[in-house]
Amino acid sequence: MSDLKKSALAIDVVIPAYNGENFILDALKSAINQTLPPHKIIIVDDGSTDKTNEIVSECAKTSKINIEIIKKTNGGLSSARNAGIEASDSNFVAFLDADDTWVENKLEEQMKVYETTELKNLALVYCNYDVIDSNGIIKYENYKAPLDKKRMRGVVFKELLERNKIASSGSGVLIKKEIFDIVGLFDENLRFAEDWDMGLRIAEKFEIDFSDKILVHIRKHEDNMTSSPLKTFANELCFYNKWISRLEEQYNVPLFWSDKITFRIISRFPSINFVKLFKETVPEENRKILFRKTLGSVYLYIPLFFLRQIFNLIFTPNYLYIFIGFIKNRGK
Repeated sequence: MSDLKKSALAIDVVIPAYNGENFILDALKSAINQTLPPHKIIIVDDGSTDKTNEIVSECAKTSKINIEIIKKTNGGLSSARNAGIEASDSNFVAFLDADDTWVENKLEEQMKVYETTELKNLALVYCNYDVIDSNGIIKYENYKAPLDKKRMRGVVFKELLERNKIASSGSGVLIKKEIFDIVGLFDENLRFAEDWDMGLRIAEKFEIDFSDKILVHIRKHEDNMTSSPLKTFANELCFYNKWISRLEEQYNVPLFWSDKITFRIISRFPSINFVKLFKETVPEENRKILFRKTLGSVYLYIPLFFLRQIFNLIFTPNYLYIFIGFIKNRGK
Protein backbone atom coordinates (compact mmCIF):
# COMPACT_ATOMS: atom_id res chain seq x y z
CA MET A 1 0.00 0.00 0.00
CA SER A 2 1.37 3.42 -0.96
CA ASP A 3 2.18 6.04 1.68
CA LEU A 4 -0.54 8.26 0.17
CA LYS A 5 -3.14 5.49 0.51
CA LYS A 6 -1.99 4.75 4.05
CA SER A 7 -2.33 8.42 4.95
CA ALA A 8 -5.84 8.56 3.51
CA LEU A 9 -6.86 5.55 5.62
CA ALA A 10 -5.16 6.69 8.85
CA ILE A 11 -7.17 6.20 12.03
CA ASP A 12 -6.87 7.90 15.39
CA VAL A 13 -8.29 6.12 18.43
CA VAL A 14 -9.89 8.24 21.15
CA ILE A 15 -10.15 6.67 24.62
CA PRO A 16 -11.88 8.83 27.24
CA ALA A 17 -10.96 7.74 30.75
CA TYR A 18 -12.22 8.68 34.19
CA ASN A 19 -10.82 6.64 37.08
CA GLY A 20 -10.25 3.74 34.73
CA GLU A 21 -7.27 2.11 36.42
CA ASN A 22 -8.92 -1.33 36.59
CA PHE A 23 -9.45 -1.78 32.85
CA ILE A 24 -7.60 0.93 30.92
CA LEU A 25 -4.60 -1.30 30.20
CA ASP A 26 -6.82 -3.95 28.58
CA ALA A 27 -8.45 -1.29 26.41
CA LEU A 28 -5.08 0.16 25.42
CA LYS A 29 -3.57 -3.20 24.52
CA SER A 30 -6.56 -4.05 22.33
CA ALA A 31 -6.06 -0.79 20.41
CA ILE A 32 -2.29 -1.17 20.15
CA ASN A 33 -2.47 -4.75 18.85
CA GLN A 34 -4.84 -4.09 15.95
CA THR A 35 -4.04 -5.84 12.68
CA LEU A 36 -4.59 -2.43 11.07
CA PRO A 37 -2.55 -0.28 13.45
CA PRO A 38 -3.96 3.15 14.28
CA HIS A 39 -1.92 6.26 13.52
CA LYS A 40 -2.09 7.26 17.19
CA ILE A 41 -4.08 6.63 20.35
CA ILE A 42 -5.40 9.66 22.21
CA ILE A 43 -6.11 9.09 25.89
CA VAL A 44 -8.27 11.83 27.39
CA ASP A 45 -7.87 11.71 31.17
CA ASP A 46 -11.09 13.39 32.27
CA GLY A 47 -9.98 14.43 35.76
CA SER A 48 -9.10 10.99 37.10
CA THR A 49 -8.05 10.75 40.75
CA ASP A 50 -6.75 7.17 40.58
CA LYS A 51 -3.73 5.69 38.79
CA THR A 52 -5.13 5.97 35.27
CA ASN A 53 -2.54 8.50 34.14
CA GLU A 54 0.39 6.53 35.60
CA ILE A 55 -0.74 3.29 33.92
CA VAL A 56 -1.14 5.00 30.54
CA SER A 57 2.21 6.80 30.85
CA GLU A 58 4.03 3.54 31.56
CA CYS A 59 2.36 1.84 28.62
CA ALA A 60 3.27 4.75 26.34
CA LYS A 61 6.97 4.24 27.04
CA THR A 62 7.03 0.85 25.30
CA SER A 63 4.09 1.13 22.91
CA LYS A 64 4.72 0.58 19.20
CA ILE A 65 1.87 3.07 18.57
CA ASN A 66 2.17 6.73 19.49
CA ILE A 67 0.09 7.41 22.61
CA GLU A 68 -0.91 11.01 23.28
CA ILE A 69 -2.22 11.85 26.74
CA ILE A 70 -4.56 14.79 27.30
CA LYS A 71 -5.33 15.77 30.90
CA LYS A 72 -8.39 17.90 31.61
CA THR A 73 -10.79 18.71 34.39
CA ASN A 74 -13.76 16.40 34.63
CA GLY A 75 -16.43 17.31 32.11
CA GLY A 76 -18.10 14.01 31.27
CA LEU A 77 -17.88 11.50 28.44
CA SER A 78 -18.94 13.85 25.64
CA SER A 79 -16.48 16.52 26.75
CA ALA A 80 -13.65 13.97 26.79
CA ARG A 81 -14.53 12.60 23.37
CA ASN A 82 -14.67 16.11 21.95
CA ALA A 83 -11.20 16.86 23.30
CA GLY A 84 -9.96 13.72 21.56
CA ILE A 85 -11.61 14.64 18.26
CA GLU A 86 -10.02 18.08 18.34
CA ALA A 87 -6.60 16.50 18.95
CA SER A 88 -7.02 14.06 16.07
CA ASP A 89 -5.24 14.70 12.76
CA SER A 90 -6.23 11.55 10.84
CA ASN A 91 -9.05 11.04 8.36
CA PHE A 92 -10.89 8.56 10.58
CA VAL A 93 -11.71 8.50 14.30
CA ALA A 94 -12.60 5.42 16.35
CA PHE A 95 -13.80 5.61 19.94
CA LEU A 96 -13.11 3.07 22.66
CA ASP A 97 -14.44 3.37 26.20
CA ALA A 98 -11.79 2.71 28.84
CA ASP A 99 -13.48 -0.43 30.16
CA ASP A 100 -14.22 -2.03 26.79
CA THR A 101 -11.91 -3.93 24.43
CA TRP A 102 -11.66 -4.63 20.71
CA VAL A 103 -11.17 -7.84 18.78
CA GLU A 104 -7.73 -7.61 17.14
CA ASN A 105 -9.06 -7.07 13.60
CA LYS A 106 -11.78 -4.57 14.52
CA LEU A 107 -10.35 -1.60 12.62
CA GLU A 108 -9.31 -3.71 9.64
CA GLU A 109 -12.79 -5.20 9.22
CA GLN A 110 -14.46 -1.80 9.40
CA MET A 111 -12.03 -0.22 6.97
CA LYS A 112 -12.82 -3.02 4.51
CA VAL A 113 -16.42 -1.82 4.58
CA TYR A 114 -15.34 1.71 3.66
CA GLU A 115 -13.22 0.37 0.83
CA THR A 116 -15.79 -2.01 -0.65
CA THR A 117 -19.19 -0.41 -0.03
CA GLU A 118 -21.25 0.92 -2.91
CA LEU A 119 -22.75 3.63 -0.68
CA LYS A 120 -21.76 7.04 -2.01
CA ASN A 121 -22.28 9.09 1.14
CA LEU A 122 -20.90 6.77 3.82
CA ALA A 123 -19.92 8.46 7.08
CA LEU A 124 -20.05 5.84 9.84
CA VAL A 125 -19.40 2.10 10.10
CA TYR A 126 -20.44 0.14 13.17
CA CYS A 127 -20.27 -3.54 14.13
CA ASN A 128 -21.71 -6.24 16.34
CA TYR A 129 -20.65 -6.88 19.95
CA ASP A 130 -20.88 -9.11 22.99
CA VAL A 131 -20.88 -8.36 26.71
CA ILE A 132 -18.08 -9.33 29.10
CA ASP A 133 -17.78 -9.18 32.89
CA SER A 134 -15.05 -7.70 35.09
CA ASN A 135 -12.78 -10.65 34.32
CA GLY A 136 -13.24 -10.44 30.57
CA ILE A 137 -15.49 -13.50 30.43
CA ILE A 138 -18.20 -13.32 27.77
CA LYS A 139 -21.64 -13.17 29.45
CA TYR A 140 -23.91 -12.91 26.41
CA GLU A 141 -24.20 -11.54 22.91
CA ASN A 142 -25.98 -8.26 22.41
CA TYR A 143 -29.71 -8.13 23.11
CA LYS A 144 -30.28 -4.39 23.11
CA ALA A 145 -29.81 -3.61 19.44
CA PRO A 146 -29.64 -6.82 17.40
CA LEU A 147 -27.98 -5.92 14.15
CA ASP A 148 -30.73 -5.17 11.64
CA LYS A 149 -29.15 -6.25 8.36
CA LYS A 150 -32.14 -5.28 6.24
CA ARG A 151 -32.94 -1.78 7.51
CA MET A 152 -29.87 -0.38 9.27
CA ARG A 153 -27.74 0.23 6.20
CA GLY A 154 -27.65 3.27 3.94
CA VAL A 155 -30.21 5.98 4.74
CA VAL A 156 -31.37 4.94 8.21
CA PHE A 157 -32.58 8.04 10.02
CA LYS A 158 -36.18 6.84 10.44
CA GLU A 159 -35.06 3.42 11.71
CA LEU A 160 -32.51 4.95 14.07
CA LEU A 161 -35.07 7.42 15.40
CA GLU A 162 -37.09 4.58 16.93
CA ARG A 163 -34.24 3.55 19.21
CA ASN A 164 -30.46 3.37 19.08
CA LYS A 165 -29.96 0.48 16.66
CA ILE A 166 -26.27 1.20 16.13
CA ALA A 167 -25.00 -1.99 17.74
CA SER A 168 -21.88 -1.65 19.93
CA SER A 169 -22.61 2.02 20.54
CA GLY A 170 -19.60 4.34 21.14
CA SER A 171 -16.89 1.69 21.26
CA GLY A 172 -17.93 0.15 17.95
CA VAL A 173 -18.04 3.04 15.49
CA LEU A 174 -15.48 4.21 12.93
CA ILE A 175 -16.30 7.71 11.65
CA LYS A 176 -14.80 9.99 9.02
CA LYS A 177 -13.39 12.91 10.98
CA GLU A 178 -14.63 15.51 8.49
CA ILE A 179 -18.19 14.56 9.46
CA PHE A 180 -17.82 16.35 12.79
CA ASP A 181 -17.20 19.62 10.94
CA ILE A 182 -20.68 19.23 9.43
CA VAL A 183 -22.82 17.73 12.21
CA GLY A 184 -20.91 19.15 15.17
CA LEU A 185 -19.26 17.51 18.16
CA PHE A 186 -20.90 15.45 20.90
CA ASP A 187 -23.56 17.33 22.87
CA GLU A 188 -21.98 18.03 26.25
CA ASN A 189 -25.37 18.86 27.75
CA LEU A 190 -26.45 15.24 27.35
CA ARG A 191 -25.40 12.71 29.99
CA PHE A 192 -27.50 9.94 28.43
CA ALA A 193 -27.82 8.72 24.84
CA GLU A 194 -25.03 10.97 23.57
CA ASP A 195 -24.10 8.18 21.12
CA TRP A 196 -27.68 7.95 19.90
CA ASP A 197 -27.83 11.72 19.50
CA MET A 198 -24.64 11.74 17.43
CA GLY A 199 -25.84 8.81 15.33
CA LEU A 200 -29.08 10.61 14.54
CA ARG A 201 -27.30 13.81 13.55
CA ILE A 202 -25.04 11.83 11.22
CA ALA A 203 -27.92 9.79 9.81
CA GLU A 204 -29.84 12.99 8.97
CA LYS A 205 -27.22 13.88 6.36
CA PHE A 206 -25.18 10.75 5.58
CA GLU A 207 -25.32 7.01 5.07
CA ILE A 208 -24.32 4.32 7.56
CA ASP A 209 -22.97 0.79 7.09
CA PHE A 210 -21.73 -2.07 9.28
CA SER A 211 -19.68 -5.20 9.71
CA ASP A 212 -21.89 -7.96 11.07
CA LYS A 213 -18.98 -9.56 12.95
CA ILE A 214 -18.57 -9.29 16.72
CA LEU A 215 -15.64 -6.89 16.95
CA VAL A 216 -16.19 -5.25 20.35
CA HIS A 217 -16.40 -6.56 23.91
CA ILE A 218 -18.61 -4.25 26.00
CA ARG A 219 -17.79 -4.64 29.68
CA LYS A 220 -20.56 -4.62 32.28
CA HIS A 221 -19.27 -4.28 35.82
CA GLU A 222 -20.26 -2.83 39.17
CA ASP A 223 -18.69 0.59 38.62
CA ASN A 224 -20.51 1.35 35.37
CA MET A 225 -23.89 0.19 36.68
CA THR A 226 -24.16 2.30 39.87
CA SER A 227 -25.66 5.45 38.42
CA SER A 228 -28.84 6.59 40.17
CA PRO A 229 -31.88 5.28 38.23
CA LEU A 230 -33.67 8.57 38.86
CA LYS A 231 -30.71 10.56 37.54
CA THR A 232 -30.48 8.27 34.51
CA PHE A 233 -34.17 8.84 33.83
CA ALA A 234 -33.75 12.61 34.11
CA ASN A 235 -30.90 12.54 31.58
CA GLU A 236 -32.93 10.30 29.25
CA LEU A 237 -35.81 12.79 29.32
CA CYS A 238 -33.40 15.56 28.31
CA PHE A 239 -32.61 13.58 25.16
CA TYR A 240 -36.30 13.16 24.31
CA ASN A 241 -36.98 16.86 24.88
CA LYS A 242 -34.13 17.80 22.57
CA TRP A 243 -35.29 15.61 19.71
CA ILE A 244 -39.00 16.35 20.03
CA SER A 245 -38.13 19.99 19.41
CA ARG A 246 -35.95 19.06 16.39
CA LEU A 247 -38.29 16.73 14.56
CA GLU A 248 -40.23 17.99 11.61
CA GLU A 249 -43.85 17.02 10.99
CA GLN A 250 -42.97 14.15 8.66
CA TYR A 251 -41.31 12.29 11.53
CA ASN A 252 -43.65 11.08 14.28
CA VAL A 253 -42.11 10.56 17.68
CA PRO A 254 -41.79 6.75 17.94
CA LEU A 255 -44.10 4.93 20.33
CA PHE A 256 -41.04 3.07 21.58
CA TRP A 257 -40.06 6.27 23.40
CA SER A 258 -43.42 6.17 25.17
CA ASP A 259 -42.86 2.48 25.95
CA LYS A 260 -39.49 3.15 27.57
CA ILE A 261 -40.81 6.00 29.69
CA THR A 262 -43.81 3.90 30.75
CA PHE A 263 -41.59 0.95 31.64
CA ARG A 264 -39.31 3.16 33.74
CA ILE A 265 -42.34 4.40 35.67
CA ILE A 266 -44.15 1.10 36.23
CA SER A 267 -40.92 -0.75 37.11
CA ARG A 268 -40.54 1.59 40.11
CA PHE A 269 -44.12 1.23 41.31
CA PRO A 270 -45.39 2.19 43.92
CA SER A 271 -42.85 5.03 44.03
CA ILE A 272 -44.16 8.17 42.33
CA ASN A 273 -40.73 9.82 41.99
CA PHE A 274 -40.44 8.88 38.32
CA VAL A 275 -43.89 10.25 37.48
CA LYS A 276 -43.10 13.46 39.33
CA LEU A 277 -39.76 13.84 37.54
CA PHE A 278 -41.41 13.15 34.19
CA LYS A 279 -43.98 15.90 34.72
CA GLU A 280 -41.34 18.35 35.98
CA THR A 281 -38.88 17.67 33.16
CA VAL A 282 -41.09 17.20 30.09
CA PRO A 283 -43.21 20.21 29.08
CA GLU A 284 -46.92 19.58 28.60
CA GLU A 285 -46.72 20.06 24.83
CA ASN A 286 -44.02 17.35 24.65
CA ARG A 287 -46.05 15.01 26.86
CA LYS A 288 -48.94 15.35 24.42
CA ILE A 289 -46.61 14.37 21.56
CA LEU A 290 -45.09 11.42 23.43
CA PHE A 291 -48.45 10.07 24.60
CA ARG A 292 -50.55 11.22 21.67
CA LYS A 293 -52.45 7.91 21.68
CA THR A 294 -53.79 8.66 25.18
CA LEU A 295 -54.15 12.46 25.08
CA GLY A 296 -50.85 13.06 26.85
CA SER A 297 -51.58 10.78 29.82
CA VAL A 298 -48.94 8.26 30.86
CA TYR A 299 -51.48 6.57 33.14
CA LEU A 300 -53.89 5.91 30.28
CA TYR A 301 -50.99 4.64 28.16
CA ILE A 302 -50.13 1.78 30.57
CA PRO A 303 -52.79 -0.67 29.20
CA LEU A 304 -51.68 0.18 25.67
CA PHE A 305 -48.07 -0.47 26.69
CA PHE A 306 -48.90 -4.03 27.76
CA LEU A 307 -50.94 -4.66 24.61
CA ARG A 308 -48.02 -3.48 22.46
CA GLN A 309 -45.61 -5.82 24.24
CA ILE A 310 -47.97 -8.78 23.69
CA PHE A 311 -48.34 -7.84 20.02
CA ASN A 312 -44.57 -7.61 19.59
CA LEU A 313 -43.99 -10.94 21.33
CA ILE A 314 -46.47 -12.64 18.99
CA PHE A 315 -45.58 -11.03 15.68
CA THR A 316 -41.93 -9.95 15.93
CA PRO A 317 -39.24 -12.65 15.69
CA ASN A 318 -36.43 -12.16 18.21
CA TYR A 319 -38.51 -9.76 20.34
CA LEU A 320 -38.67 -12.21 23.25
CA TYR A 321 -34.85 -12.15 23.42
CA ILE A 322 -34.86 -8.35 23.41
CA PHE A 323 -37.71 -8.11 25.91
CA ILE A 324 -36.07 -10.45 28.44
CA GLY A 325 -32.84 -8.46 28.25
CA PHE A 326 -34.82 -5.24 28.57
CA ILE A 327 -36.50 -6.49 31.76
CA LYS A 328 -33.28 -7.86 33.29
CA ASN A 329 -31.51 -4.55 32.75
CA ARG A 330 -34.41 -2.39 33.95
CA GLY A 331 -34.80 -0.77 30.56
CA LYS A 332 -31.13 0.17 30.15
